[in-house]
Amino acid sequence: MVIKDIGRVEFIRRLSLQSDLEHFVGKEVEWFANETGNIIGTIALGDKSRGWNYVILRRNRIGKFRVSNVVCDFYNHAAAKVDFMIAMEGAGQH
Repeated sequence: MVIKDIGRVEFIRRLSLQSDLEHFVGKEVEWFANETGNIIGTIALGDKSRGWNYVILRRNRIGKFRVSNVVCDFYNHAAAKVDFMIAMEGAGQH
């Protein structure tokens, strides 16, 4: 599965959220989508107690994104990104 960096504006456009994910996962720093755009995700830096986090969302049958995976408290960005990419690949196999 191809996973590409899409940027914050495109992520928000695809998600069509009325609220901000940063409240839940921290300050978003990277945004990704699979090739078809039905799986999207972001990596975020939480406060001191939460470390690096990510969330992956999948489009359901009626076209709305739902949370598929949330993982918190990685020690550094690199570890979070490696785990995130593996999880994105796995989300595409369901």
